[in-house]
Amino acid sequence: MKKIYSGFILLLFFTTLYAKGRYVVTSVESSRIEIADSWDAKANPGMQALLETYQTRLGSEMGKPIGTAAQTLKKGFPQSLLSNFSADAMKAIADSLWGNIDFAVINMGGLRAALNEGAITTGNLYEIYSFDNRLVLLELPGKAVKDFFDYIASHEGEGLSAGIRLVVRNREAAALEIGGKPLDENKIYRIATLDYLADGNDRMTALKEAVGRTDSNRIFRDLMIQYIKNLTANNQEANAKTDDRITILP
Repeated sequence: MKKIYSGFILLLFFTTLYAKGRYVVTSVESSRIEIADSWDAKANPGMQALLETYQTRLGSEMGKPIGTAAQTLKKGFPQSLLSNFSADAMKAIADSLWGNIDFAVINMGGLRAALNEGAITTGNLYEIYSFDNRLVLLELPGKAVKDFFDYIASHEGEGLSAGIRLVVRNREAAALEIGGKPLDENKIYRIATLDYLADGNDRMTALKEAVGRTDSNRIFRDLMIQYIKNLTANNQEANAKTDDRITILP
């Protein structure tokens, strides 16, 4: 409460100066407020009751089963069950939104927990996809796509959807196929990814060379929750396998 009060006094102070036509800062003061359990004794009963109601509702929703995992899906380089599942799901979702795309990419760092075998809850997906990243579609020139896969090769993996065949030797792309065809540097490729990566973060700067960008305005985690629900409605389980989408040669 003291911090809020001080901010209010500061606002009045500057308002008074503005009214008098003066713009001089005479002093600046600050203090550290320790957030400890001593504040619990000062909780507003009405607000506390409201928060407990929302907490109960949220806990119930988070713990509700929405699907089933056929096996435990974990992340790891160069590819993994969880990254393959996530990237394949991303491509399927993007296909449903924008028509057939060339591939999808999700970073390993964006996968924050494993998906354990058995019941899948909404809370599980909040743990795995904990960031509020949105799904976006990029139109990326072939040259930038080549640069992107050069980065993937140097990093020895990331989450790529099926249909990619990347062979890596000495941290370089020795071979690359997209949709069963060699990379065409004159083609514009349609790529699904997260807005965070589309902005060039996690060293994926090649994605900033996109000549077109379409934002779904949907959080990827929310789309994955619906994706799992759709699998369940079709009597399917969440599952994945490793394949030849990324091969590391000695």
